[in-house]
Amino acid sequence: MWVGRIEEWTRSGQSAAEFAEGKPFTSGTLTWAASRLRNGAGGNGKQGERRKRRPQKRKIRLAEVIRRPSQVTSTQKVVIEVSGAKVTVERGFDRLLLRDVVLALRGEK
Repeated sequence: MWVGRIEEWTRSGQSAAEFAEGKPFTSGTLTWAASRLRNGAGGNGKQGERRKRRPQKRKIRLAEVIRRPSQVTSTQKVVIEVSGAKVTVERGFDRLLLRDVVLALRGEK
């Protein structure tokens, strides 16, 4: 059935959308069936007529996740660099004071 439809479509010189208009199939189905026939599938869905493909080997890559306990100490520091100046901030710092220092380094009020 599809061989006949595809031959008729080819002879018509129409696009798939034009040819399929008003017919009981879509242009997508028409082009799909044509590609299946071109690739040797026969268009009838039988397994024996399909092109045999070699199964692809999939590579599986494993990664080892190592969890280390965090070492939170009271001496942890963060160094902030603003406009070429470095400010070291330790746990328990005064947030408002740090904000004022950063604004001053930026030249803001």
